[in-house]
Amino acid sequence: MFFRKMNDRQVFNSKKGLGFGFFTYTFVSGIDYFYYLFTSTGLFPPVFIFWSGLLAFFMFELVLNCKDRVARKNVGN
Repeated sequence: MFFRKMNDRQVFNSKKGLGFGFFTYTFVSGIDYFYYLFTSTGLFPPVFIFWSGLLAFFMFELVLNCKDRVARKNVGN
């Protein structure tokens, strides 16, 4: 009722966004961990790490979907 079906291209873009979000979590957590090893204090609060991965996922998926929509529109012309 609240969610519509995604087409195959949107599913593909979502999976690519998921990978990008995971690598963002890994990268930010790695930077925070190595900073902690050298200074004994964390660089990023956990809330920042959480939101950075989520935002990376949604923004990357949005960019890919918009890019596909523009490409599909240009093919129609």
